[in-house]
Amino acid sequence: MSPKTNSKPAKLLFIFFFLSSFTCSLLSSPQQDPEMVAHFIDVGQGDATLLEFPCGAILIDTGAQDNNYVSDLINYLNSFFNRRTDLNRTIETIFITHNHQDHTMGLKKIVLAFNVKRIVHNGKVGSNGTGNLCWAIRNKDKYKLSIESVTYDKVTSSGNKSGYTDLLVDPIICETCDPKIEILSGGFKKNPGWNAGDYSTPNNHSLVIRVDFGESSFLFTGDLEAKAIEKVLKYYDSGLTSHNRIFDVDVYRVGHHGSKNATTVELLDAMTPELAIISVGIWNSGQGSKGGRTAYSFGHPRKETIDFLSLSIAKLRNSPILAKVATDVREFMDYEIKKAIYATAWDKDIKLTAWLDGRIKIASDH
Repeated sequence: MSPKTNSKPAKLLFIFFFLSSFTCSLLSSPQQDPEMVAHFIDVGQGDATLLEFPCGAILIDTGAQDNNYVSDLINYLNSFFNRRTDLNRTIETIFITHNHQDHTMGLKKIVLAFNVKRIVHNGKVGSNGTGNLCWAIRNKDKYKLSIESVTYDKVTSSGNKSGYTDLLVDPIICETCDPKIEILSGGFKKNPGWNAGDYSTPNNHSLVIRVDFGESSFLFTGDLEAKAIEKVLKYYDSGLTSHNRIFDVDVYRVGHHGSKNATTVELLDAMTPELAIISVGIWNSGQGSKGGRTAYSFGHPRKETIDFLSLSIAKLRNSPILAKVATDVREFMDYEIKKAIYATAWDKDIKLTAWLDGRIKIASDH
């Protein structure tokens, strides 16, 4: 007769491994829920937004107010890649909405410092920018850059009303999620019937970019002004009794740093945003000087824009804030911001986390 074996240690071992696996599953399940983080980086009077996905990152604009803010932008990206070592210091695509200094000033240094794969622009490279976009185009072979221009004609080719995308525009395909990146408008090759001033301003040729992460959605309009906003809304609204839902988004990156001519009632009605983010400089930066590309000299953001946003947005800020808003160039007043309107001037670097089910959480350095 064989001796009786004691199965108790084996049972205890089984229970231990079962409980360990169960515990690990509980601990890891939140991490398995894919996230997108939108980093609205404080670059003073300029625009730079980093979109972080589980398997890659893109940049929308690389602007800065001055060289000090360019250094801040590079430092922010360095810190980001030190955390996300899996991305190998790689930016999949940089979008340049239009070739103005406050949207391009950091481009050259970013290309030199990081592995940039693609650049998408609006097809209008000859303007009063810093020349960084032209430099990138000239040196595309040296730095192995794939470059594409996306014009309004390309977006709307054959009557397309679904937005334009391809592998340069939307290179992000992750195992756990597939974000959707589309361009809704670009540079106009010919005058749509505007006056000379409206057509000549590079702002009206800005890329308009929609990003969807599951049920969470974002709209970036560059510095698009009222005339172009009207044109683009009309195109997508043709033949419909209400605005095409292509503009209906959760998060609006407010156009032209909160300028009075870049956020219209019609656009807000089409978007019905829950949150608004303004990339803008500190109100009194440059105070006492006659010129300069500052929020003070331009009068950004304008009170009327904040009024429009406050009426359109129902959601409240995490906490109210007393901010300075402009009534004109070089004229500012105190304004209590209660609605979910955030700005780099008041909140510094802003991080917005989005999940596939439509949940959105915002945090700032304020």
